[in-house]
Amino acid sequence: MVEMPPAVELMTVTTSHGAPTLAEAARQLGVATEDVSATYGVVPIDPERGIYAVQVRADKIKKPAGGAGKDYNGPWSNPPIAPFGPVQPNNSRKDGDHSR
Repeated sequence: MVEMPPAVELMTVTTSHGAPTLAEAARQLGVATEDVSATYGVVPIDPERGIYAVQVRADKIKKPAGGAGKDYNGPWSNPPIAPFGPVQPNNSRKDGDHSR
């Protein structure tokens, strides 16, 4: 039997000092560092406001008590991104010259 990887959820963390480490993101979300995906890493969402995204094992996320509140961290939608059909060659040129 093939073992499936654990389901993950997209969560956000905030910081006032630049991108957090995985350990800082895990601490903020109340999970262990190994529950945050090192492969996905810390992705900037709005660095000026200190908002970053991480993927966290779904079964380890602690649900907020008493509603989401203003500092809601997710989970957020994270659909797979893929082309809708075969990739088409780009035959146009930015300078407007289509004489190739």
